[in-house]
Amino acid sequence: MNQYTLSLVSLAALLACSATAYADPLSLKLSETVTYDTNYARNTSDDAEVVSSTGVALGLNKSYGRQNYSASAKFGIDKHKNFKEQDNNNYDLSGGFVSEVGSNWAVALNGSTSEKLNSVESNLLTNRLAKNMVSSNAAGMNLQYGVAGRWSLLGSLGMARTSYSLAAYDAFQNRKQSSGGLRLVYNTSDLLSFGLGMSTANTEYSKLIIAGVPEEVKQNSIDFTTNWQVTGFSRLDSILSYAKNKYRSDSRANFKGFTGRLNWDYKPTGLTTYSLSAARSTNNDGSGTGLRNNLQLPQTIEEIILEIPGRYVDTTINSVTTSVDGRIRWTPTAKLGFNAGLGWDRYNVTTTRSVALVGMSGKTSSDYTVVSLSSDYNFSRAISVGCSIQQYKQSAESNPAVSINVQRVAHDGRQFSCNASFTIN
Repeated sequence: MNQYTLSLVSLAALLACSATAYADPLSLKLSETVTYDTNYARNTSDDAEVVSSTGVALGLNKSYGRQNYSASAKFGIDKHKNFKEQDNNNYDLSGGFVSEVGSNWAVALNGSTSEKLNSVESNLLTNRLAKNMVSSNAAGMNLQYGVAGRWSLLGSLGMARTSYSLAAYDAFQNRKQSSGGLRLVYNTSDLLSFGLGMSTANTEYSKLIIAGVPEEVKQNSIDFTTNWQVTGFSRLDSILSYAKNKYRSDSRANFKGFTGRLNWDYKPTGLTTYSLSAARSTNNDGSGTGLRNNLQLPQTIEEIILEIPGRYVDTTINSVTTSVDGRIRWTPTAKLGFNAGLGWDRYNVTTTRSVALVGMSGKTSSDYTVVSLSSDYNFSRAISVGCSIQQYKQSAESNPAVSINVQRVAHDGRQFSCNASFTIN
């Protein structure tokens, strides 16, 4: 249920191996980002805002024999020019351990904790600019049998907890989740694999009291996965799931249908990379083995290592979100890079009279579109700068009378941002 959903052993190992080409085991990064937004509150008032974000990050990525240890600590201070009540201190701490065991086993343990300002558009419409801090904690284990053979068996267990400081919001979004899954993978070659498995996730909303009891959502799904290194220049990975969500409050709110994601990267030359992502998710997609969680769209290994941010996608209770993202990165020199992106989200929300907090039951939908351009330049191994521009537009709810968690109103705006960083490693 949060953006730190546990990864599989294979992905953790890939990141560990890739990171050694970019950084030494220890690193220190100081950064400063200034952002100007023409519609900070994401509504019709078009209130502009300037935000200064100062950050410091410590990182560890160390391989020792058949083991890899990783940890990161990021601390930030955000200052606002006009809406000073939004000023906040934030942090993001995570750690992980990956090890091969015996001749054919691998295990991964990881955990994370973070606190940051909730995105303004995710606050209630009546209290858009309230200071709402969201805290997330997650921990879990992944186990793999069959490290180098044709067949492998992957299992995962995880727990996550999310809470909000704003009382009007945590009443229906504070939650804790336990998840698990089991998946059998067949590797036809080093370039192509298929997987079939099952996953489950159980989410409790302790403060969302309906018919005298807290809301609880149970999800069970069957998952089909594939990873295909099509050529030396192209990579495809995907998961298709048939999921069933069962709500304790009302069977009429239940969901069953297909969810999943697809991520394709294509690099025809050494200069340009194309990426395409598509996803469909519900508020309960949180299994570490399922990997359907869509709070942040999938990124390439290079984007993760270089800390190029992905696009955050909001998913709340009783919602199904469909997203499509396209990205292009062009690096004409080893120091200079340009990025272009286009994203689209369709939010579908369904409520029944039994689960509606206020207002009417029914269905509503809305669309969000964002176009972005950015560039980055590395003066040296230690110093880098970058700037970006973003145009976004949100449509109105198709049925605003329907009671939903956070009503989305029609708005549009632009965001301009520049950053600089100094890294020691």
